[in-house]
Amino acid sequence: MLELLIFLGSLLGIAAMVLVNRQLGLFEAATISSLDDATRRLDTDQIGFMAGPGILADDNRTALVEEKGSGRIGLLVVAGSDVVIRYLDPGSVRAAKMGEGRDIHLELNDFTFAPVELAISDTSTARHWADRLNSMQG
Repeated sequence: MLELLIFLGSLLGIAAMVLVNRQLGLFEAATISSLDDATRRLDTDQIGFMAGPGILADDNRTALVEEKGSGRIGLLVVAGSDVVIRYLDPGSVRAAKMGEGRDIHLELNDFTFAPVELAISDTSTARHWADRLNSMQG
């Protein structure tokens, strides 16, 4: 019975901390404000990343930036208050499928990275990037 009370007390304590955090506005979800922001983050993550063409998803939660000269693509995805970065080389993409509308459903061969949805307003641009990503399948 004592263990149950300790468990419930811990649960209530954690819930109270989350509520206070939310009420005070201490948690702020990350966003990728622009392609320049994405490029800056990639250069910070890997010094010397030379950005080429890129695209920012309509919801500012995902970006793709090609590296000049290498053909590698930097993928940035918002996860809570952080931005997660993966570098896509040939063989790292499982599938990039066009969904209904203009969305790209991207799956990587990295089992630790959940599938990503990229909402892109322009169909031809979405198709170009889906084809580019599919060329990296392995």
